Amino acid sequence: MTMRIVTGAGSGLGRALARAMVAEGHKVVLMGRQADKLSALAEELGDAVLPIAVDLSQAEAVRQAFDFAEAWGGAPGWVVHCAGVGQFGPLESLSDEAIASMLNNNLLSTILVAREVVRRWSEREGVLANVLSTAAQVGKAEETVYCASKWGMKGFLESLRLELKGAPMRLVNLYPAGINSEFWAQSDHVDPSGFMAPEEVAQYILNALSAKPSCYVTELSIGRY
Repeated sequence: MTMRIVTGAGSGLGRALARAMVAEGHKVVLMGRQADKLSALAEELGDAVLPIAVDLSQAEAVRQAFDFAEAWGGAPGWVVHCAGVGQFGPLESLSDEAIASMLNNNLLSTILVAREVVRRWSEREGVLANVLSTAAQVGKAEETVYCASKWGMKGFLESLRLELKGAPMRLVNLYPAGINSEFWAQSDHVDPSGFMAPEEVAQYILNALSAKPSCYVTELSIGRY
């Protein structure tokens, strides 16, 4: 049994990943913003998980969360960063708070989580996987700032990949198309009913993150019908 960390574990893809990892016999640290959702999932999954409510856009909070995680389970085999938010609509309709929230919870959180992981475990074999979405690959109307945050994540992670060249840590970027989850509850510009099931996306990701003796996945795009 190895320990793994999943951010954004309270809902959607993060929750599906946590459930699947526990089903495979792993211990999982559940990180997310909403303590009530994490507690409910922890009650469901039992002693195999540790819930940590944390704002991952705050550097000191990130350090403390990873201290707790490491004290509980040691060095993780995988860290999968799923946390993020989206607020949609024409650019002129977005509030200052909405813009700051997306930049902080998507881009800044990715930088702070990656910095903590690299500082602690870059010299160990393991995986740092980040969920970006296809919004990091193509522009989308009514998703201007959301796309900006995701494109920023891509630029940061591709640069980090060059810094980690030769290190045993594997960096994997994940680009799923729309996932049918609570993420879209505040949006009326798309109909998520035909989007992918989070459980199916989670299984693709788990399969992809398992390295072979001579190769591993660096990027994975997951499309939908």
